[in-house]
Amino acid sequence: MTAGRRYATRRSSYYDNERGVWMSSLPRVTGLTRERIAREFDDRGPDVCRTEITLDLEANNPELLDMAARCARDVGDSVRIMTGFCMFYRLLTAEARAALGASRDLGDRQDMSLLPRVSPGTRADIVKRIDAIGSKKFTRESIAALEDKNPELLLMAHNFSEDQADYGGVMQGFALLYASLSAEAAQKRGILH
Repeated sequence: MTAGRRYATRRSSYYDNERGVWMSSLPRVTGLTRERIAREFDDRGPDVCRTEITLDLEANNPELLDMAARCARDVGDSVRIMTGFCMFYRLLTAEARAALGASRDLGDRQDMSLLPRVSPGTRADIVKRIDAIGSKKFTRESIAALEDKNPELLLMAHNFSEDQADYGGVMQGFALLYASLSAEAAQKRGILH
């Protein structure tokens, strides 16, 4: 079983076979948001932020949390890696909140569940895709989509991964999280249209 499949495995998404990409309607992270969230983690502390985000994921996105936790355990320093995955998720929620016109006050701890809830079906579709093309190709495709649609988010993932012992494994985790959220967002968008 490949690492990407292992993280996604557990009991439908939208993959564009013609273009070879996961479709996404996730918010695009800006450089200002990336800097603001980095300050938030510095000011409040990574342990506080990670705990808060993990609790939100537990309540609102348990499939995504399970994938992130499995990856963090497998890649190395699980607490540190999980902090990076939580920051990644927090960046997306901050932009989603901003897009809705909600408060941008750092002291405002509104419900962070503004991103799509990854369903077991979407997770299963991701597993099928990984099985069909392999984890390396899946990771390359997901990173290419991230680079195209969310370069500041990719910059955060790259900078964080660069400081880890297993750069590739950590980037594979970010790719998996992004692909899962993108696939779920695209499916929700398809249902609405």
